[in-house]
Amino acid sequence: MMAPHLLRSSLVGLTVFAAAIEAFAQVAPPPLPQPAPSAAGNAPAWPPTSSPVPQPSAPPGDVGALRGSPSGAIAAGHASSAEQPVDAPPPGSLLIPAPPVYPAPWLPPVSPHLGLVPGEGDPRWEIGVDALWLARCNGRGEPLGFSEYNYESHAPQQVHTHRLWSDDVYFPLAPGLRLQLIGRVTDKMAIEANAWGLQQWSVGRTIYGDPEEGSVLAYSPWLQTSEMIGGFDDSLGYRYDSQVANVELNQRFKLFSDDPYRSFSWLWGVRYLYLADDFALAGSDLYTGSFERLDWHTKNNLIGAQLGVQWAWGWDRFQLTTELKGGLYANPHSQNAEDLGYGPVDFRPYTLAHSSTDLAAVFEFSLALRCRLTKCAWLRAGYQYYGVTGLALGPRQLGGYDSSGTVGLDGLSLGLEIIR
Repeated sequence: MMAPHLLRSSLVGLTVFAAAIEAFAQVAPPPLPQPAPSAAGNAPAWPPTSSPVPQPSAPPGDVGALRGSPSGAIAAGHASSAEQPVDAPPPGSLLIPAPPVYPAPWLPPVSPHLGLVPGEGDPRWEIGVDALWLARCNGRGEPLGFSEYNYESHAPQQVHTHRLWSDDVYFPLAPGLRLQLIGRVTDKMAIEANAWGLQQWSVGRTIYGDPEEGSVLAYSPWLQTSEMIGGFDDSLGYRYDSQVANVELNQRFKLFSDDPYRSFSWLWGVRYLYLADDFALAGSDLYTGSFERLDWHTKNNLIGAQLGVQWAWGWDRFQLTTELKGGLYANPHSQNAEDLGYGPVDFRPYTLAHSSTDLAAVFEFSLALRCRLTKCAWLRAGYQYYGVTGLALGPRQLGGYDSSGTVGLDGLSLGLEIIR
């Protein structure tokens, strides 16, 4: 008799448990206690008196017409539900204030390409330091002398005969330094200063005679003693020293700068280039005890205006830059000579000095590859070529004052660039 009763109780318990699970799955909030009714018992006092809601002023003589006061709540008890505030929560809800919302903090704008390409974005200064190796061509070769067999000696030839030219030995790569400073005035205009130099070259060559038998003698048309004694039996040689320095100031304008990885710019500015030569030709004869040395010193000071263009291509961490510059320059130059020696009675030492100003020209080509190491540091390597014409060169003064020489300087550079 107890089994049906237990079965019925079990079914009722399962029904209640299923209803509880369904209610929990619907995430229905549990009922909350209702706010206390007003003194009249007709309507709750909403909103609380601690946070009164501004209401229109009541007409004169209308007692308890203002909401938010106890009398107003009593008077509102006779009002219909339509007179309740529009944003009032439904009865039975608990007012929970929303957390305060603060505006997002202001952050300065950052260029998406900052540090990707030198000069792009916020950096306003660029400082570059490079080791610069340059080789120099000797210019047009000048014949300096020769050695040949002396038939009057009637002796077998003991040494080989040769010819001597001023370009027999080329100037090798010489180390130097290059400094660069760029200040960006605007995103499309910059002022840049460049200085390079400290390269010094020294080359020479000597041909020899036969001082023992006199079978081979050396001759030079530029030395007095060679003709007076009939040739040098010991040696005839030259020494050629040169040095160069360059300073320039340019204003650069960038065009088509919408793409930070590709740009084109042009510049104009002024350049000063200094090139000096020291050339010495000397002969020695042991049989007569004669010696003669002729020295020529030339200095070139090119100064003038120039124009240039630059292309830049970038990808990932790299940038390739090609630049061309050219200009016409005034060249105030000087040539000084000194011929000293001893031996023959008829030898006459002399000195010469000359200076003038002529027109010169400079052409520059450079190719540079940059690699970004950090946001502010770049490693760069490149190739440079400088062609200069209208120069007074040492060997070309042997036949008279001359300022039409041409030289080429080319080499490699490796350095570091910092942008700030």
